[in-house]
Amino acid sequence: MRELEVLRVESDGQYVVCIDRETDEHFRIRADDDLRAAARADTTELGQIPVSGDAALRPREIQSRIRAGASVDELAQIAGVSVSKIERYAHPVLLERARAAELARASHPMDMDGPNPATLGELVAECLVLRGEVPADARWDSWKADDGDWVVQVSFYEGPDEQFAHWRFLPGSYGGTTDPIDELAVELTDPALSRAARRTRLAAVPAEPRREFRPDGHQEVTVDADSLIDAQQSRPPERPRPPLADILDLQYSTAPAAEAYDNLRTADEEHQSGDGATADERSGASRHRAKRAKPAVPAWEDVLLGVRSHDD
Repeated sequence: MRELEVLRVESDGQYVVCIDRETDEHFRIRADDDLRAAARADTTELGQIPVSGDAALRPREIQSRIRAGASVDELAQIAGVSVSKIERYAHPVLLERARAAELARASHPMDMDGPNPATLGELVAECLVLRGEVPADARWDSWKADDGDWVVQVSFYEGPDEQFAHWRFLPGSYGGTTDPIDELAVELTDPALSRAARRTRLAAVPAEPRREFRPDGHQEVTVDADSLIDAQQSRPPERPRPPLADILDLQYSTAPAAEAYDNLRTADEEHQSGDGATADERSGASRHRAKRAKPAVPAWEDVLLGVRSHDD
């Protein structure tokens, strides 16, 4: 084995140039994490995490797999080591994924006419409400695809089943844009489609309220609010009843008219029969009939107590 001597580090800091003094041959070594760990004699950083067979998981490979969407538990199971050993290298990449998901929520979904004015997070929250779900229960995640683009995912429970929707996130000015990858992602950025999906789902169950149990053990009762609103709007409006004071005013206003009519009818009958009664007698008879024809107006205390007045 030949021994090399370090000459210099290139100006970009990416490579270390070495020389073989016996042959005067030059070599270039990449200054990566493994070389830095070797220079510090850090065997823990330099060492590999063994797996079954001859394969091994280096720190760089752990981070690469985490960035591509793998979970810490999956890699710990593959490597046969504790979760804490994987988390040591996965933590900065998990923060990177969380940041990408946060930026994607502030992006604008692409429509037929260009980017939607609303953000992805706003549209997804609105559509989840229209589907009868709770936006706060949704979980956001992201990872980097093989082509270098970020994929953002939202997951939520719809009844007992967990649903997943995916978009392709392209960072850029004004928050960037997102394109739906699957059918559910299209529905979660179109309120009309989400409302139709909810009605279709409710139409498949009996008309009575549907009871479900969420994953947290709480019971949920779902009714078709749109049908209830349509039924209420189709009812004819009820006519308001006049207040009691208006009814009493009407009785008072009709009493003089009844008395005048009775007087005219009495005068006409006496004229036709040639009755020789005096004017005073006719006037007294007319007053007697008018008093008898005048409707009785109940006293206020009778109205309030609900009793009927009787003449003494």
